[in-house]
Amino acid sequence: MSWRAHPLCASAVVWPARFWGPEPLDPTAWRELAARLDPADEIAALLAALAGRDREPRVILDVGGGTGLLTRAIAARFGACTVIEPAVAQLRALPAGLAIVRGRAEALPIGDRAVDAAVATWVLQYTADPAAAVAELARVVGDGGTVAIVQAAPANDLVAAYNTAAAIAGMPPAHHGWLLALAAEVLADAGFAVALTPLAIGVACAPSIADAAALADTIARLHFADHPALAAMIAAITPALHAAAARGVRDDGVLLTARLRKR
Repeated sequence: MSWRAHPLCASAVVWPARFWGPEPLDPTAWRELAARLDPADEIAALLAALAGRDREPRVILDVGGGTGLLTRAIAARFGACTVIEPAVAQLRALPAGLAIVRGRAEALPIGDRAVDAAVATWVLQYTADPAAAVAELARVVGDGGTVAIVQAAPANDLVAAYNTAAAIAGMPPAHHGWLLALAAEVLADAGFAVALTPLAIGVACAPSIADAAALADTIARLHFADHPALAAMIAAITPALHAAAARGVRDDGVLLTARLRKR
């Protein structure tokens, strides 16, 4: 199967020749954005994907902990979940009580086939080598285990905003379909059965120019906090977010679920 042709991987007309990242990430802006997101559909879909096995997973990795919300939901449902996170600032922001190991997605400090499931949500764009990161997820999951990856869906408003800012910075655009197709190809080659499903994720944004500008400020700082053209980025992003607020700003995603066939 050509994953590039999958509708959830979006049009290949502007298919990147190579990975455009890693994208920088400002932890303060990320926490501001996370407070606006409604991840209920994402969390429910991930929990269902992890539960859809012959037996309940007991050893689970969350690669890139974010706010810790997903990690806590997984731990509450299955009893435990360990966060793998490289950034000290992100580690300090995670809630108390989580099992945390410092490490990078491209070189997980975990043995071969040592876990039942590995989750990486909105992570691949921040890695130095997304193919290596996916290969590591495949390496650490044992027979019958699950890899779950979330990236952006086509027509995602926040990715469009990022691409507006990236153009001002003279950088190539992001294409999350490229990441999804890459992940699907790596996992399929490693013996996993792969499926893609859409996720609905809303972003709180009042239909006012002031709130659109505030959201634009957060999105621009998320990746370009120290860029000299930050003000121009915010000004360029604001009108599109203001227009999108009338229908609801979307950060919709795609859940890639991959299950390793038993040998």
